[in-house]
Amino acid sequence: MTRHNKKRNSGLLYEFLIRSISRFLVEGDDTNAQLAKNLVKKYFSSSTEIHKEYRLINALVNVPVGNESVAEAALKEARNASLKFDSKLLRAEKDKLIREINHTFGNDVIYAEQVNDYKNYATASTLIQYWRDEKHLDISTVVKYEASLLELLSRPSQAHKIEEVDSNVDNLVVKIAQDKMNKKYREKLSDSQSEILNAYIMEGNPQKTKEKISEILESTSSELLSYASSQNEEFSSKAKRVVENIQALVTSEVNDDLIEKALEVIALQQELKGVADETLN
Repeated sequence: MTRHNKKRNSGLLYEFLIRSISRFLVEGDDTNAQLAKNLVKKYFSSSTEIHKEYRLINALVNVPVGNESVAEAALKEARNASLKFDSKLLRAEKDKLIREINHTFGNDVIYAEQVNDYKNYATASTLIQYWRDEKHLDISTVVKYEASLLELLSRPSQAHKIEEVDSNVDNLVVKIAQDKMNKKYREKLSDSQSEILNAYIMEGNPQKTKEKISEILESTSSELLSYASSQNEEFSSKAKRVVENIQALVTSEVNDDLIEKALEVIALQQELKGVADETLN
């Protein structure tokens, strides 16, 4: 991989901001969560050049088409689409966004978020720059990068995998593995978390957000009760109180507080699955 400037990659900038919002909400830092959300709304609205480039990069990295011939056609269309951006305006928007991120959060807070597909995002962005004659690459590198994206695009398509909690909830989360959860959560935004944040922030679709949250609350309650049935009486009793708290969440109004609670519930659900998998092994 040639040297890559992650701060000028529209796909990574979006992922960094979304993961930061999630982390801020879980940490209870509502002020910074709102500031980051404002940046997403401002710079990634459908009318911006950054949004157009982000959509193209995201399609290359995250939208498989199922076979090589269709993938080749998709790559060709992506190349054509990359030439239609207003490059001058795109550079200006990135400059402004980077300045706002640096001024608001400093140089390291946002860009330090971990993105699992970082290399693929870098490959897609680098090729787009090459197609627009903004970056020099030797022919062997171009062939390598295009082959990598063709492989990504050709993979089989599948479904996308992105009342106040009382002390009993905290104790239960600790018992299930709080340290492990915190480490995992900082390093990876789950698909469910990503889907909820995307529906809430980017799509501005409260009904879709509400439906996804309701599904998560129902499935987590069921899984927790199922796991608790095999534990001791004290644990089972705490689990029932946790389920009562989950089921008491008011989902009629979608707001930052509900999103924060939903992210916490998803993290708990992930840990339940991890504990169950470890038990089976």
